[in-house]
Amino acid sequence: MDNAPLDLPISPSQPSVLLHHWTRLIPLTMALVGTAAVYFGVQRFVSPDQHLYTLILERGWTQPITLGLFFWGLGHVIRRLLVQMGERHALLSCREMIHDRTLDGAAVPKIIGALYPFRESLAGPLLAGILSYFRNQRPTRDEVVNVAHQELERAWGRVEGDYRALSACMWLLPLTGFLGTVVGMAAAIGSFDMVISSTAADLKALAPSVVGLATAFDTTLLALVLVVPLKLLEVGMERREQDLLEQVDRALGMGLVRALDLAVLAQQTPAEAALDRFGEGIIQVERNLKQIDAVMASIVQRLNSLPNLDYAVGDFFDAARITREHLPEIRRHLDAIKQQGDEPMIVTRRGPA
Repeated sequence: MDNAPLDLPISPSQPSVLLHHWTRLIPLTMALVGTAAVYFGVQRFVSPDQHLYTLILERGWTQPITLGLFFWGLGHVIRRLLVQMGERHALLSCREMIHDRTLDGAAVPKIIGALYPFRESLAGPLLAGILSYFRNQRPTRDEVVNVAHQELERAWGRVEGDYRALSACMWLLPLTGFLGTVVGMAAAIGSFDMVISSTAADLKALAPSVVGLATAFDTTLLALVLVVPLKLLEVGMERREQDLLEQVDRALGMGLVRALDLAVLAQQTPAEAALDRFGEGIIQVERNLKQIDAVMASIVQRLNSLPNLDYAVGDFFDAARITREHLPEIRRHLDAIKQQGDEPMIVTRRGPA
């Protein structure tokens, strides 16, 4: 370990390496550009007699909404991939700050200051939360473990918050298909009066009904086809997020806490650390004694609430005294009963009188 003092820069004006602000525009941009590209590509490169052309361009206003939701969700996936790249860069940078260095009281404030550019990452706040706990306290390892757990839960909460939009997209995509089904079925049912009033030879009257049914099925088909790959991407991304959080925990969370020399970091000598542990044991004993006192007070309070407590206690002791005085006689009766039970039983059958 290098015992030289750290000379880490403190630059609050340095931008975050994750660039979260501009990455938030990716889903909306992807939705607009992706939907426009699909419509332009179908019009330019797909023949009108093909089913894809009809599916995209001739099935009502729900189709562009469905495509927009799909590309919106795909944009969230791409954004999370870019953020994960930034998270890994932040993890490596945070590890380098504490690698082969003595984490003493003088170095900790400088490291926390150098973590400012990584304030929007998962690794930066986790490491800063653990180190900042040593500024004015002398914690035990269990206390630092609790801090690490709390910071890791906050990190996971931030990740889950970023996935809420993607989860909403997964929920809305099938609904747009169902909405198209309702619109198509309504159009088909609305044209039934034309079918009924037409002659049997006039097959053109069936066209509106057929178009309405085709719209109903095609809108549902498009929504289901798009929601399946998006769901698979969501599952894969969540797995990658879990692996990333496990790496952060091993490097800067529980893994770091287990390797910390808490006596040095808290500016304690080994004797002071042992004394603190002894003091914690005394505090725990005092807590247990307080709990026992509370239980005894509750018992006394319940006994005092009983009616005629003095008479009841006196009757109890009188019954115990009488039982003790008659104990030899009771024992003789029990021995006689036992002896009688040990004797063989003789059954005599009498003849008719």
